[in-house]
Amino acid sequence: ALRSSPAPALRYSNGVYTRQREIADDTSLIEQGIVDSMGILEIVTFVETEFCIVLSDDEMLGENFDSIHSLATFVHTRLGHSVAADV
Repeated sequence: ALRSSPAPALRYSNGVYTRQREIADDTSLIEQGIVDSMGILEIVTFVETEFCIVLSDDEMLGENFDSIHSLATFVHTRLGHSVAADV
């Protein structure tokens, strides 16, 4: 079952980074150097496993993986749910 917001799961999946510093949901993970290309692949694997979806190449855009918020919004949209205010 989908949590009310995927943000906590996404933040947990990136736990090695969030333990090192406080990361706001709208912080650019890519621009701040928190996640590199290998990190994106790890996040893709996590999203596909955790939410039982398969991402297409067309969906693997920087804008979908830029922040916890953008990733949570993408997952909600991909699953066909309306985006919760607390994403």
